[in-house]
Amino acid sequence: MKRIAITGSSGYLGSRLVERFRSQGAEVLGLDIRKPDSESDVMPTQFEQIDICDPALTQKIAAFEPDTIIHGAYAFKPIRDEKKMRRINVEGTQNILDAAAEIQPDRLVVISSATAYGAWPDNPVPMDETVPLRARTEFRYAADKTKVEELLAEFEKQHPPIQIAWVRPSIIGGPHLDNYLSRFLFGMPFLVLLDGFDGLVQFVHEEDVVAAIETILKSELRGPFNVAPPDWLSCTQIANQTDRKTWKWPFWLARFLHGFAWTIRFPIHESPASFLYFCRYPWIVEPKRLQDELGFQFKYSCQQTLDEILKAREAAKADKSGPKK
Repeated sequence: MKRIAITGSSGYLGSRLVERFRSQGAEVLGLDIRKPDSESDVMPTQFEQIDICDPALTQKIAAFEPDTIIHGAYAFKPIRDEKKMRRINVEGTQNILDAAAEIQPDRLVVISSATAYGAWPDNPVPMDETVPLRARTEFRYAADKTKVEELLAEFEKQHPPIQIAWVRPSIIGGPHLDNYLSRFLFGMPFLVLLDGFDGLVQFVHEEDVVAAIETILKSELRGPFNVAPPDWLSCTQIANQTDRKTWKWPFWLARFLHGFAWTIRFPIHESPASFLYFCRYPWIVEPKRLQDELGFQFKYSCQQTLDEILKAREAAKADKSGPKK
């Protein structure tokens, strides 16, 4: 892997991938609609500011002549324009697959998500890669990831020379975590137990996700890989470790209030009511293929990742409050 094209290179995970492969001497083409932060991020060798759905994407990547493509450009934070979100997530992936079909790189890795399994009451805990995906169509991001994997499975059949794999991380965390999920989990004064169910949460450290992707790329293996440590936490455990209480709410009431706040654009409210399905029902994954076929060892457990998140949040609070007089 000497020449790597990375879509979403300025994002949370993308910037960590750029950092990893640049540190190993690879030439990296970054592609993102947002410019990289030159003050905090390791810069790619070459950068192209471009929409993932732009027809010129193939030309930009082909000119770089990559041996490897990593696709991680998605709309992660929920937006009210679901057609736009689907365009970015699904049509954007199709655009990168069309580019790969023309360029024929040696390897292609796509960032999917454990949400592709769907959050359902009868989901086994945990789920390995043999469990079929069941789209949770109410929640746009999860539904898009399920559709993306359908595209990948078909593309794999049509282009056997390309080593194509995709990863399904759980909630990615670590010292750089700052998104709507972290604000939802750690910004509220209490945690809600929907219908009294003590929801399960599974964190995977950002370093482990990057290391897993690198390990998969260096192998000759294909197909889906769950990326999450073999442990998880309950909402009550998280509440106890963050000095908060839990509050039991009926699911219908939480869904109504959550949906109303989303509809009226209530300040600091960042997700639709459909997100609550992933708080009510389990979507915990087992990294069976990573461990059994590649012998991959996670550096951080779910608990250790939470510790890193909380440590970074405390440091950020201290920086904001400034030195004590």
